Formats: sequence, structure tokens, C-alpha cells
Amino acid sequence: MNRLSPVEQKIVVELSKFDEPVSREELRQHLDLSSIDLINGLQSLQQRYLVSKIKADPILFNLSLLF
Repeated sequence: MNRLSPVEQKIVVELSKFDEPVSREELRQHLDLSSIDLINGLQSLQQRYLVSKIKADPILFNLSLLF
């Protein structure tokens, strides 16, 4: 986790608390981050294959099996 930004670390820690995929809105409610920081952090984690995006309504996110 040393190579993750502080925002990415917060997102990963919060996602690890859930047993099921969560929506961006749920994450935003649990994290003290701006919407932009949350979106950018999620995109960065997805590009690094650390977070999976599930195309549903709403879109859901969960940690990659690598974790």
C-alpha cells in the first residue's frame, strides 16, 4: 500500500470493510473526500486493476481479487 496515494489508500480501506460491491454514493457517504477526489481515486485504482467496476444500476465497485 506504500505506492498508493492517500486518497487511494482511504478508498481501498473503505472497500475492504464491505462484503459486497458498493456504489460510488455509498463510498462517498463513508469517506471524507470530495466527489472529484473519489472519482479520480477510483479511476486510478481501476487502471491499476486494484478495483473492479461492475456495470449495474447503479455502477458498483469492489476490490480486485489481488487483495
